[in-house]
Amino acid sequence: MKKLRIVYNYKYRIWELFHQDVNERIAYDKSIYDLIVTADIIAKLIKPSQVVFIPQNLLSEILINEYV
Repeated sequence: MKKLRIVYNYKYRIWELFHQDVNERIAYDKSIYDLIVTADIIAKLIKPSQVVFIPQNLLSEILINEYV
């Protein structure tokens, strides 16, 4: 299962999207909603995949969508 991770970058005040196999961000946006839509589109193309949100203060991730 491939994971697309959404993380907030406090330094640049943007939301970033990362693929688990790529070390660089593959998308970013100031709106988390727009980034979730983008992640959803990408996740549908690379099934099986999950879109997850990584909260800064919690140790676990939150599953947004999963495509099998």
